[in-house]
Amino acid sequence: MIVARVCKLSPQDTASLIQTAMIVAGVGTLVQLFAVWRIGARLPLVMGVSFTFVSIFCFVGPKWGFEAVLGAAIVGGIIEGLLGFFAAYWRRIISPIVAACVVTGIGFSLLPVGANSFAGGFGAPDFGSVQNWVLGTVTLLSCIAFNIFAKGNLKPLAVLFGLVTGYVLALFMGKVDLSLVSSAGLLSLPRFLPFEPEFNLSAIISVSMIFLVSATETIGDTSAMTSTVLKREASDREISGSLACDGFVSSLSALFGCLPITSFSQNIGLLAMTKVVNRYTIATGAGIMLLAGVFPIVGALLASLPEAVLGGCTIMIFGN
Repeated sequence: MIVARVCKLSPQDTASLIQTAMIVAGVGTLVQLFAVWRIGARLPLVMGVSFTFVSIFCFVGPKWGFEAVLGAAIVGGIIEGLLGFFAAYWRRIISPIVAACVVTGIGFSLLPVGANSFAGGFGAPDFGSVQNWVLGTVTLLSCIAFNIFAKGNLKPLAVLFGLVTGYVLALFMGKVDLSLVSSAGLLSLPRFLPFEPEFNLSAIISVSMIFLVSATETIGDTSAMTSTVLKREASDREISGSLACDGFVSSLSALFGCLPITSFSQNIGLLAMTKVVNRYTIATGAGIMLLAGVFPIVGALLASLPEAVLGGCTIMIFGN
């Protein structure tokens, strides 16, 4: 949603992008769980559209267009996927402390993006208005309060609770445009090449560098999951498969007009809390994402989310 708004995509294209993102997340998770040839780790890693790329896409998009974002994502994903086949060399360079520093750095670099959304979003006519500050503050405080007072497995739902609270408040304040929701169809599938990718060399170099950062995060997540949950070190085959999935599915995602995916660190914490590592159980989550992606009303509802509510949630996420 952040990248779509910075790139000036229409509300319809934004809703379609969200819908595709959920489908790609489901597909990526299934590939990671069960593997296709050497692509996928066969581990309970949950994939989703990566926050790592938000900052660079917020630069590339306005400068060269959303088409250049997709072209760079296609090339960068292929590069990461191919590098994944040489995982044994990566592991010598990227120790756990390197991966930890990278993930922390990503969080710090994204906080200004969350702060802009909190105030109303890049270039918004009501940027910094009292209404936006009220919405963002209520959303953020709801996330924090839920995280403090919720017990056990409910804690990870803090962001969802804040999002719903902020959305309901925004409805009462008249800040939600439901016209897109009312016009959404019943069923829809993502379109192949909804935007024609452009291969801008400067964009490709910039984005490919961030793919290396994403690879570092994926190695860290894979290693952390096996060591904390499975009580062993990740094998070279598992590291290789997780990186290949990260890269090649990101390229596939761009072909359908969506952004790159990566493993989600939040879910490593969930696995450690619940001790549930059965791949078929995790696959039900991927199935839910796929189902949500084929119903356009889900994407339309999320696209109608006010920027300030999104900002309140993302500051919590980036901080975590």
